[in-house]
Amino acid sequence: MTNTSNPPILSTPSASGLTRCEGSADAAPHGISVHSFAASAGGTVRIALRGEVDHCSAGSLRLLLTAARRIGYRRLGLDTSLVTFADSALLRILRGWTGHGRRLRLTGVTPAMERLRAAAWGPPPTTGRRADAGKGLAGRQA
Repeated sequence: MTNTSNPPILSTPSASGLTRCEGSADAAPHGISVHSFAASAGGTVRIALRGEVDHCSAGSLRLLLTAARRIGYRRLGLDTSLVTFADSALLRILRGWTGHGRRLRLTGVTPAMERLRAAAWGPPPTTGRRADAGKGLAGRQA
């Protein structure tokens, strides 16, 4: 039901499928950053992103993850192999998802996403076998 006091959550897309980000430096058109979405009965949401993910294009991802969180999904598999640029908007969304015991797995990590991931969570962990290879037990830090 839609009336003036109860607008739809998702409005009808424009004819071109692109929106303009008001207030940005160039007000260039941005497409939707969510390329695909799948949810499983096991509590996992899988999303593939594409293109530039910034404050103008991250709204659809934010909306999907808010809905998934409210429904009770706890795990997110995020494919970023088609992401060419990502800024702090995506970082805020991902940091918000990982709170309260929710899990995140990034796949297809591009250099742009690796920089963002490192900014959020630090350098990737090394496995004990590789990091300590040849050192024996005496080389391990407590």
